[in-house]
Amino acid sequence: MTDARFDDSAVPLGDLRTRAFNMRWAEQPADVIPLTAADPDFPVALAIRDAVTSEAARGVYSYGPAGGLPCFRRSVSTYLRTRRHAPVEPDGVIAVNSAAAGLAMVARHWLRPGDEAIVMDPVDFLFEHTVHSAGGVSVRWPIARKGEIDLDRLRSLITPRTRMIGLCNPHNPLGRCFTRVELESIATIALERGLGVLSDEIWSEIVYCPAVFTSALALEPELAANVVVVHGFSKSFGLAGCRIGYVAMIDAVQRREMLEASEHPSTVDGAATLSQIAAAAAYDHALPWLDAFLEHLLARRDQCVSTLKEIGSLEVESPDATYVIFPKIKPEAMRSGESIEMLVDRIKSERKVAIVPGSPRWFGEGAAGHVRLCFATSEGILAEGLRRFAAAF
Repeated sequence: MTDARFDDSAVPLGDLRTRAFNMRWAEQPADVIPLTAADPDFPVALAIRDAVTSEAARGVYSYGPAGGLPCFRRSVSTYLRTRRHAPVEPDGVIAVNSAAAGLAMVARHWLRPGDEAIVMDPVDFLFEHTVHSAGGVSVRWPIARKGEIDLDRLRSLITPRTRMIGLCNPHNPLGRCFTRVELESIATIALERGLGVLSDEIWSEIVYCPAVFTSALALEPELAANVVVVHGFSKSFGLAGCRIGYVAMIDAVQRREMLEASEHPSTVDGAATLSQIAAAAAYDHALPWLDAFLEHLLARRDQCVSTLKEIGSLEVESPDATYVIFPKIKPEAMRSGESIEMLVDRIKSERKVAIVPGSPRWFGEGAAGHVRLCFATSEGILAEGLRRFAAAF
């Protein structure tokens, strides 16, 4: 039975058409369905809305502490310790204005101009963007949806200028959830070579059985001590517009140094206190909502896979995590001289459904020939979007 919170009538199309930007409803023609940016189409959990309303009604919007409100840092610490088995105390948490800002904070702290950071290929563009913004050089490490990770290749990419290995776990756009053994192997190489490990775990709540998520902070102590995790509340709780996330680590001294080196103490940067209240409520009171959302997403994932596999022009792998799917377009399905960007533009123009091209701009060279579709919407909207997409082939 469909949960009413996630059925077709629950999608507030009127509000989305005026408030959902970043390639989504507010930026598309009225007759186009966007299966683009990874952002849910549903209102956030009532517990979060109630917490924000209550806090706003107090009428006090003073400066918060540079590292985040104590209640926010406690909520994150409790969540990490109880749900992720990661021994992170409140003093190991920094509130940031998004997971993207967290990636940038770590890159700026660990990299100097010319330093190298190993990032996966393909992977979300923000890894390379934040490395370059810090003056660093990104070095691509090829990753596949399935199969053994190439640790020899990883070792070969390490040079005297390498300072960091970036992980995206679960992986966007492949939907891969790395095993504990795989994470231990990567973290061991990093420790042996004196490198930091930056683990983006923003998708860690969107994992489908039998896959099991392991936080890099939950590895053996000597490995976890070398890890910094970045997380946010946009994917699991729909709080992208609140601009809220966190950076977490076990070493409180490293946390203090990273915070002091940032723009947070100067108030140039930082996380809004009202957004921190929303995020704390998500961890403290909205996890049952998240469980129901995950059940809905599992059904939508299976709907996606089933429909897309019927299209002979695609190669489709079912994601173990995230709510995006990343099919590969067979070359014979493309028109002569047509790039993946041109195909996506044609599908939008002719079939009225918007998707994301697997281009270097978004994911790196390893995404060539792919497209990405987001399925965090209702059954009916997804069915119509997929029908339009299939009609292009």
